[in-house]
Amino acid sequence: MVVNTIDLLKEFGSTKLESDALAEGQSICQMFDLSANDLFIRWQSYLINQCGGDVRVQPTRERLLEVRAAIQQEYERKMHQRRNGAGAGIGGSGFGSQVTKLSRNKERAHYDKNSVEGLLQGMVSGSQREPMRASQSTKIMGLLQASVSAVHGRAMFSPMSPSVFAEPSPSALRYSKRSNTGRTEDSLGSEMLPLKLLEGANPVVASDLYTQMAEAEVLSSDESGDEAGDDKSKAGRARPMRYMFEKMGTRTEIINKRIERTAIDTKAEYKIEALANPTYAHQETVTAVGRILNIGAGEGDSGPTPISSESLFLETSRRLGNGRRVSLDVRSTPSYSLFPGQVVAVEGKNLKGSEFSVSQFCQLPRLPHPSIGEREGGIEPFSAVVAAGPYTLSDNLDYEPLADLVNHAIAAAPGIVFLLGPFVSENHPMIRDGQIDMLSEELFSTKVSPQLQRLREALPASSSIYLVPSTDEMCYPYVSYPQPAFSRDLMNQLGVPAGVGALSNPAQVSVNGVVFAVANIDILFHLVKEEVSRLPALSDRLPRLAWHLVEQRHLYPLSPPPLECAGILASHDSKLRMQAMPDILITPSQLKHFVRAHENVVLLNPGHSSMRMSGGTFAKISVHPQSAVEACKSLIGDSAKAFPADLTSAEIVRI
Repeated sequence: MVVNTIDLLKEFGSTKLESDALAEGQSICQMFDLSANDLFIRWQSYLINQCGGDVRVQPTRERLLEVRAAIQQEYERKMHQRRNGAGAGIGGSGFGSQVTKLSRNKERAHYDKNSVEGLLQGMVSGSQREPMRASQSTKIMGLLQASVSAVHGRAMFSPMSPSVFAEPSPSALRYSKRSNTGRTEDSLGSEMLPLKLLEGANPVVASDLYTQMAEAEVLSSDESGDEAGDDKSKAGRARPMRYMFEKMGTRTEIINKRIERTAIDTKAEYKIEALANPTYAHQETVTAVGRILNIGAGEGDSGPTPISSESLFLETSRRLGNGRRVSLDVRSTPSYSLFPGQVVAVEGKNLKGSEFSVSQFCQLPRLPHPSIGEREGGIEPFSAVVAAGPYTLSDNLDYEPLADLVNHAIAAAPGIVFLLGPFVSENHPMIRDGQIDMLSEELFSTKVSPQLQRLREALPASSSIYLVPSTDEMCYPYVSYPQPAFSRDLMNQLGVPAGVGALSNPAQVSVNGVVFAVANIDILFHLVKEEVSRLPALSDRLPRLAWHLVEQRHLYPLSPPPLECAGILASHDSKLRMQAMPDILITPSQLKHFVRAHENVVLLNPGHSSMRMSGGTFAKISVHPQSAVEACKSLIGDSAKAFPADLTSAEIVRI
């Protein structure tokens, strides 16, 4: 419907509409067959839903673009419903099919000859108008392709490819006008002076604590054969990574071994002669080790039952209790923080043999954590940048946040950069809805690789860049966790420059003597829905969730994982076990970013580089020389017993 400017001004009751806003309003009315009053009603709905009903908000062109997007989504939803309901009448030819046919004809009237010619005329004349999306009419898009190609005299383009039209998306417009870029959102060790290093004076030396996983094989194995997660055949050759061929016996054996390892360490730590079987009746206080279960986690009308203090059970190992389970009573326990799959040491009684009453949960033994003075060669100062994907806004594939992240990294000139996937996320709305027609590898090579090349060329040769895969990565063949590193052949196919390395997921790497542990899976988000606690020692919940990984010595201790999570391979559990006590634990999550130090370990969630419609965050880390400890003795104490966490400062920075 053609609407003139007078009708629009009359409905909106404002003479302050800019010419571009008027043109956009006319375009919306013409494309969707709306009257001026219909558009005004849509505008009022937008004010209520997006602006809290504030009538003072002016209908600018940027806001009308958001209204257009909302109308488009509603239109697509209705078209999808009508397609699904086609032929619903008896025999597919009754009254129902006639209604469907009439409805389709009515929808086609939105794109008649006049409206298409008007749209093409506006495009050719350079008018900045929002193009139709690929999921509209294939016939109309084919007409647009042919007409624009004929006018411009060049090869036909794909309407589904990213950035075909110069018109930026609404979120891209807001992103370009943001004012919070570079703002520090959270920090650690802010009292330390900024780290200043001469270029090339202290080259970063990084060594992977895992034996690198090759693309077609798995890393080293557990102790005893295939049923215990052995990655090697009887002939000694590496087994292929078969993540869909896991045996039930393998999983149960790995669970049994986790409990047994903790039991052995607990006996040695607390000098206990023998651990008790908690399923037997005990009149005196005993110590037992087992795994937390949520027996009430059945499927209800609203999904799995959440964990609670009334649904807790303790599962024993085969040796300690024949694998039997016993109900846990934690009503008398002053403090706890529990989740399914957690291995715990408990003290208490089982008076009747049916319920174990817990008096306290014992602290599990920690991995050895030497101070700086106890480390061979000590540590060398360096700086690092850590960022996690996705790296593009949710309504385009232009990767603006990645470009700005690279600018930040170039300005910081760190010694090492960790870039965590996904780089091309399978959960991106445009990819999920099929709105692109290029392969994910093409998207990576055209959008991501040029930024990696720019970063590699700008940083000193002594700096290192590492890519870590993700379970959401489209350009990677392994969707289970753990994952091997990107192979060099795959990186060459993706156009990744030669100076960029790769790590497995999870990764544990020593950088100048400082141990990093990286778990690029949203374990924090999975744990936050499963944890039950009472007055825990670490009251700050998000760092406490990350600390569970350190306590369990495991980079995915939750069991069973949520249904939406990628498969956790128990047969490769040796890759999920911590090889050394981390100095810095990195756990990217969609939960709120944070950086905290707890018991000489820095716990870091850098956030995501893109938060759907806006820019996200990344982390800058500096490990200072030991002289920084001497200057901060009043804060830290004896410098000879300092840990890398005492020398570490970190910032969460807004992109």
